[in-house]
Amino acid sequence: MQNLKKYLVAANDSNLLDLTESSNEISLIDIGRAKQIAFNFKKTDPKVSQCFSQLIELMAKREHQRLTAGDITKQTFEMLRCRLHGHLLAFFGTEQVENINHRHVLSFASYLQEQNIGAVTINQYLGLLKRVLQLAVLDGIVDQLPIFPRIKSKSIPRGSFSVLEYKTILRIAKQLSLLNDLPKLITHRNTANGAFIKTQSVPREMSWLIGFMVNTFVRPVDIKLIKHKHIQIIDSSNRYLRISMIETKKHAGQIVSMRVAVSIYQKILAYQKSKGFGEPDDYLFLPHVSDRQGAISLISGHFKKILDKGNMVIGANNEKRSLYSLRHTAITFRLLYGRGIDLLTLARNARTSVEMIERFYSSNLSAEMNIELLQSKRTRVG
Repeated sequence: MQNLKKYLVAANDSNLLDLTESSNEISLIDIGRAKQIAFNFKKTDPKVSQCFSQLIELMAKREHQRLTAGDITKQTFEMLRCRLHGHLLAFFGTEQVENINHRHVLSFASYLQEQNIGAVTINQYLGLLKRVLQLAVLDGIVDQLPIFPRIKSKSIPRGSFSVLEYKTILRIAKQLSLLNDLPKLITHRNTANGAFIKTQSVPREMSWLIGFMVNTFVRPVDIKLIKHKHIQIIDSSNRYLRISMIETKKHAGQIVSMRVAVSIYQKILAYQKSKGFGEPDDYLFLPHVSDRQGAISLISGHFKKILDKGNMVIGANNEKRSLYSLRHTAITFRLLYGRGIDLLTLARNARTSVEMIERFYSSNLSAEMNIELLQSKRTRVG
């Protein structure tokens, strides 16, 4: 009888409620009717309202769980957290989730444009907003997502180095590694990531690191993770390094290097062994720095010193250069000087896509740069 009353209360049927109070006899038909009314009532029950700021906290919590599980890096998590608690919270914070529609999304895109935020970053914000609202769909707060606009963005060619600039940064790296820095008192103001004191000089490995990146196509994120056990020297008809890296940037697979990378790696290995490193599980660069995010920050800082010294931070087309420019240089050199190389082979070896190479690497090459290939003729067989 108590269970029946629950159905009747849910159904809000006063006649049947009165009947249960006055009689212990009730037909199966009445019970079935009560259950059906209660079911229909639940189907029309209004959804629970929720503030957008609550979804942001839920999203941040879930992303932190992914960080703990090792699915994303600390850098990725911090960037996502800043965006959640920055413009997204400022614009949608007090809005009820069920009220957000396509007009709100368009207004948010306009708001970001007013903040002088580029089209690529705006699309990233919209993608994050969509992920947050998907939580509301999963929780049954809303039935579907609003329509999202696509902001047109122009592909900006990557900043790379010419052959002359590449030789220049190698020379500067060697010069700065020979500087004798005056002893400094270690304080919290001049220590980088707790590893060592900031100086005007750079480590001896920097010139090798520059050559290694240009001749292996690796990313900066690979540089901080690569160990000696990931590298195998192949010395046959073709001499190269076979690099079996873990997945980074959602790309896996082996990398084969240019021939000169073998001699560069041998110099690195000999130097690391002289310092007590060079074992299979030791990192290739700055192995004494256990904090690998700190290691790549240090490497990036040293590379900036080299660029500052050579006045090469900004390229000829006003593009900013960074450690990533060495990978761009590696791919650009192959497009320029790799006779007959196809984009699919290059993309797979560089662990990227043909689309990315066409959009960001080959777009800054002129036809005149490959005039010999354009004017070449096929050799007649037989």
